[in-house]
Amino acid sequence: MLMMLVVVMGCNSGGVAGGEEGKNKFLQSLVNVSSEFLNVFTSFGEMVGSVLGLSVESKKSDVGKYFKTVQSTVEGIKSGLNRIVAEMKEEKNPNAVGVESAVKKLVSETLDKIIVGAKVASEAIGIEGVELIG
Repeated sequence: MLMMLVVVMGCNSGGVAGGEEGKNKFLQSLVNVSSEFLNVFTSFGEMVGSVLGLSVESKKSDVGKYFKTVQSTVEGIKSGLNRIVAEMKEEKNPNAVGVESAVKKLVSETLDKIIVGAKVASEAIGIEGVELIG
């Protein structure tokens, strides 16, 4: 009976170490994901803040370049979010499916529309010339 108790305790101690390693890997995954989200939305915040740089003294080409920048920034955000989802899947994060669903919805309902709108606006206005807006 004592021998069986020693064997069970020995097996259990190995399982605890493996569980701790898995827990640490999961926590590191969460830290990495939160860091990526911060990077993505920091660039989005910078883009939104740059809208204040336009005035009646701005040239039409500046507005065209602004919309071109909006397009490339939002495309970068889209790529960043998709990369986060891919990393979560690769790390077998249990929240990957939910995050993927939310990202797909955000991309299809919002980001893709912003990208298309910014592209249309920048092409219509143009990125060359010196004519003032006002």
